[in-house]
Amino acid sequence: MSNKENYKKAFSVLKSSCDFTLEEKEMKKITRLNAHKNLLTAAAVLLVLVVGSGTAYAADIGGVREAVQIWIEGKQTDVTIKDEGVEYVDKDGNIQEQTGYKCSPFENRPLTGEEMAEEMKDWVYVEKLDDGTVHVYYHDRDYDITDKIVEKEQKEKHGDAIEAKECHLHIVGVDPEVYVDIVFDENNEELELGHGPTPERKTDYIELN
Repeated sequence: MSNKENYKKAFSVLKSSCDFTLEEKEMKKITRLNAHKNLLTAAAVLLVLVVGSGTAYAADIGGVREAVQIWIEGKQTDVTIKDEGVEYVDKDGNIQEQTGYKCSPFENRPLTGEEMAEEMKDWVYVEKLDDGTVHVYYHDRDYDITDKIVEKEQKEKHGDAIEAKECHLHIVGVDPEVYVDIVFDENNEELELGHGPTPERKTDYIELN
């Protein structure tokens, strides 16, 4: 065999080896692409399952944040749970943030977002409307309490205002039931609001169903 034929044979072997290497790399690339597609598909399925479960999640620079729905002023409102406290958009389109603090003989610390949301789900809200009526909201209930507000027997100083009127309610037919104590100024503007599962004052509570 001549030198020319030997070179030709050697070159042929090298070319075949090169082709095989390129083909192998291409196969690995295709495998990686398929694996990436499978991960995307799995993520999409997980998203559908999570959203379908009734709890929505939103991607955020700080991680994944849970969004729940809570009754606020008589309306189901989307509330985003953050590390400390919650955030939501009120009925006027303004962003509101709520935080809280846990005070007890055993621990004093800020409430977590989950704890704040748990507190808010049973909150009572008071609002004076443009027509002058005063409403109390609890869960999905909306009560016009204007005619249930009475003059206080003993008026007291409250900052720059005077505690002039009051209203004491016991809301039943809702789980949990709640006792509500509200203090107003002479214009029926809310000055103080307290509510809980038991009565705070020795007074007659008006029952609302």
